[in-house]
Amino acid sequence: MPKNGRLEECLSNQSKYCYDGTEILVNNFNILNQEQLETVERRISALMLTKIQIQDVPSFKEVFNIDYLCRLHKEVFGKIYPFAGEIRRENISKGHTPFCRPEFIASNLIMLLEKIKEDIKKIKSRDDIIYFLAYYYSEINVIHPFREGNGRITREYLRQVVVLIDRLYELDYDLDFSNVDEKDKSNLMNGSIVSAMNGDLTLLKAFFDSRLKDMCIDYSFKR
Repeated sequence: MPKNGRLEECLSNQSKYCYDGTEILVNNFNILNQEQLETVERRISALMLTKIQIQDVPSFKEVFNIDYLCRLHKEVFGKIYPFAGEIRRENISKGHTPFCRPEFIASNLIMLLEKIKEDIKKIKSRDDIIYFLAYYYSEINVIHPFREGNGRITREYLRQVVVLIDRLYELDYDLDFSNVDEKDKSNLMNGSIVSAMNGDLTLLKAFFDSRLKDMCIDYSFKR
């Protein structure tokens, strides 16, 4: 994660996930330079995400399971971090926003994934999908289940959820995170902060509206 977006520990000065005396995450390459680690992480995670995205999305039953989300994290970051695929085990915050305490992550995440599965059935329009994506991106962000890579995993997870929505309603939407411009980046970053602070989803909705591509001519929902 870039330095200007660095996570901070709430209860201790030294993260159990970092090398002693540093804020550099312990990694499989034993890289001790933050910029170098970020470069390697970015390249490898992008490659792994590309591999995942050319595969079929699993079934409803499999996707809405905490084990699947952990497996997805493991697939993307397993070559980089020894803690990949594991639920976070320390308190962290970003700025003035504390994330979910580790002892409550699993239970909150299980309930949230079940709620996502049920709320999909309530979708009736494209606007509903936009709200759905913004709301659940914010909710997963506040839980922040992993020590690193939460944003990338959440975006990929929601991309797969859109595929499942397509299957349910026989649509052709694509949640596309390529070619993100500076405005989109600003909406995503600031939207994550604002939604965590006061629940305002305006910026996140703008972000997902720009990323949800209509791939078919007839946009009406088929029942």
